[in-house]
Amino acid sequence: MEIVLIRHGKPASADNAVVGAAEYTKWIRRYNCSDVATDSRPDTKDVNKKSCYVVSSDFKRAIHSAHIYTGKSPELISELFREMEIPRYKLPLTLKAMTWVYLCRVLWMFGLKGSFESYRLAKIRAELAADKLIDLATINSKVVLFGHGYLNVYIRKALMKKGWLLKSKSNAFWGVTNLKSK
Repeated sequence: MEIVLIRHGKPASADNAVVGAAEYTKWIRRYNCSDVATDSRPDTKDVNKKSCYVVSSDFKRAIHSAHIYTGKSPELISELFREMEIPRYKLPLTLKAMTWVYLCRVLWMFGLKGSFESYRLAKIRAELAADKLIDLATINSKVVLFGHGYLNVYIRKALMKKGWLLKSKSNAFWGVTNLKSK
């Protein structure tokens, strides 16, 4: 059995503008609703597209990535595979958007609460996502998930704790992480 985790392509809205807290919240909304940029395309030699069951997050950039990569719609689209929340805190700062992401994620990981999924619940969801992928791999032999950078890291960790062997990994846009059962 094989599970392949592919991070979506670079979103069309992935600019790194300098923004305040209110603009940062709007930036996240645009990012979460974005298609893949027209100049972001994968090296599709990494995965044999014909013999796999395709799964995707329900975010537009992941579904679009699956279609670009395989030429078809995913067999399963689920919010279970959504990216871990990009937290947003109303801090009196003006920063580059990606600096906001890193700063807010650190605060989130340290337990700062907000009106979004907690870090603890996001890690539990990653475990559930890993279990779902294992169930699908048991039926389909090879499963390819078009997902997101941060969640894919936690799914990978969960699969490895369950005995899956890491064959390759990449967290870049279009990055391919390949795991095989023992």
